[in-house]
Amino acid sequence: FFFFLLGEIMLRFSTSENERLQRHYNLFYCTVGAELNTAAGAAALGLKTAVISKLPDNDLTTFARNRIRFGNVNDQYIVFDRTEDARMGVYFYEYGAYPRKPRSIYDRKNSSINKISVNDFDDSLYIQARCFHTSGITLALSPQVRETTIEMIKRFKAEGAIISFDVNFRGNLWTGAEAKEC
Repeated sequence: FFFFLLGEIMLRFSTSENERLQRHYNLFYCTVGAELNTAAGAAALGLKTAVISKLPDNDLTTFARNRIRFGNVNDQYIVFDRTEDARMGVYFYEYGAYPRKPRSIYDRKNSSINKISVNDFDDSLYIQARCFHTSGITLALSPQVRETTIEMIKRFKAEGAIISFDVNFRGNLWTGAEAKEC
């Protein structure tokens, strides 16, 4: 049985420490995502984990999948967006240097995760789970992702999976009132 995690997989571009985005020419990039980080941590503890997501079918996705596999996380439940406007969410991270705090600039609007649907997956997915995890970040991405996530929660729960939820709230994705209603 798997510990399944649903969430957006993104690329993070970051400066060297103490450098500002507005002045820095060399950025380092890596694969990130709240749920992906949880999957990698659980895999490091010996759990059989798998990430559920939707990504464009391109070289950046190949890079991301290689990094996911390196963390012993199963990537077979990543589905591909082969539409012309397929894209991976990214964010730019600037390390802080006292007294300046770190900063993040997100570019994730209309990324491929926003097209994810329960129809992208075979129903056998739900019987393979011991636990299903997602977060408030995922719910906040778009109405389509929210609908898919809630339906997946119902389906995993109906098959006996434990449901794990990180209430992580991001004010830049939705309002407190929207989050409370959801």
